[in-house]
Amino acid sequence: MLAALCFSCPRCLLLRRGGARLPGTPLPRGLADQTAEEIVIPPEPTTCCMSGCANCVWLDYAQTLSKILDNNDERAREIVLSRITDPNLKMFLSLELRNLKLMRETAAAAEEPKAPN
Repeated sequence: MLAALCFSCPRCLLLRRGGARLPGTPLPRGLADQTAEEIVIPPEPTTCCMSGCANCVWLDYAQTLSKILDNNDERAREIVLSRITDPNLKMFLSLELRNLKLMRETAAAAEEPKAPN
C-alpha cells in the first residue's frame, strides 16, 4: 500500500513530476521467530528528502517490516532506527512509529466486542 502524496515536500513534488516510486511487493509472513540473519529485509528506501514528511518513505518501510515480522512493531522499529544516522530524522521516526503503534492499538481496542455485564 502506498501512502498518499502530500505535494508539499520535495520528494512528493518530484513524484508528481513523473519520478518513479516502486510499490511494495507482497512479502511472506511468519518470520518473527527467525533470527536477523535469516530474515530477508527489503532494500532500504533511497528517496528520503530528510524534511520529516507525514508520509516519509521510512514510515512505509517500517510498516512493511512490521508486516514481515507478523506485526512486531518493536522489532521493526529497532531495525529501522538502527539504519538511520541523522539524529533529527531518527527522533522524528521514533515519535511517528510510536504514534502509529498507539493508533493501531486504539483502533483494535475499539473494535473488540465488549463483554455484557
